[in-house]
Amino acid sequence: MSRNVRIVSRQNERIREAKKLAQKKHRDATGRFCLEGVRLVEEALTASLVEELFFTERLLQSPRGRELVQRAQTSAVQVYECSEPVLEELTDTVNSQGVAAVARKPAWELQPQGLMLIADEIQDPGNMGALLRTGVGAGARTLFVVKGSVDVYSPKVVRASMGAIFHLPHQVVDRPEVLELMEKRGIALVVADLENAQDFWTAAYPQDVAVVIGNEARGVHASFRDQAALRVRIPLVGPVESLNASVAAGVLLYEILRQYRCSRPESVL
Repeated sequence: MSRNVRIVSRQNERIREAKKLAQKKHRDATGRFCLEGVRLVEEALTASLVEELFFTERLLQSPRGRELVQRAQTSAVQVYECSEPVLEELTDTVNSQGVAAVARKPAWELQPQGLMLIADEIQDPGNMGALLRTGVGAGARTLFVVKGSVDVYSPKVVRASMGAIFHLPHQVVDRPEVLELMEKRGIALVVADLENAQDFWTAAYPQDVAVVIGNEARGVHASFRDQAALRVRIPLVGPVESLNASVAAGVLLYEILRQYRCSRPESVL
């Protein structure tokens, strides 16, 4: 393994610059973000988005860790070996895996068609990360993030996405902007509601459809409900008022996926 630049000072310029990416304003200004963990860095390397890699000797104790560093060295990536205290400046997990990276935000060419998700002011990073992950699993083609939602490139969202942030095209939009786009393209909106709604499994979902997942406290904004082609409810058997936002998204997305698959003769579902 070739020799890497070694950083032993927490005040190193590269560390200070990377640490700034914990703040949204710096992520927005630079188009870059910080991530940590072996799997996420591997995903970012595969997407050719990594610009800088920071690791400790601990990472080299496993074959997978050594392979990750070697991949970075053979790519256009600046590699830095760090002391443990230095890497702690870039990680926010209790037990880090000995690696962090600075990556460019992916650039997407959005195609508003097929199965889509709209995150309407989702605040919880875990929920946003789970939406990304569930969307990828269910075959969603686009995620529209309404302004006022948590930043999809915050460290907790990136970590919760488990790499899905590199696979699901997404865009931050104003609410009126996405409403106009859906109407112009003839895309049906689906919202979960308690009033004037049908059970989600009885609805017939069109091929071009966007599932709106509302704010954890306030639910779906009235403008989405007003424009919705389908209002559906997820029946609750036990004594709870609602489901977690990402769980509700999973229920609806997979019912839509089931219907899509069952409408095709070659489907095994």
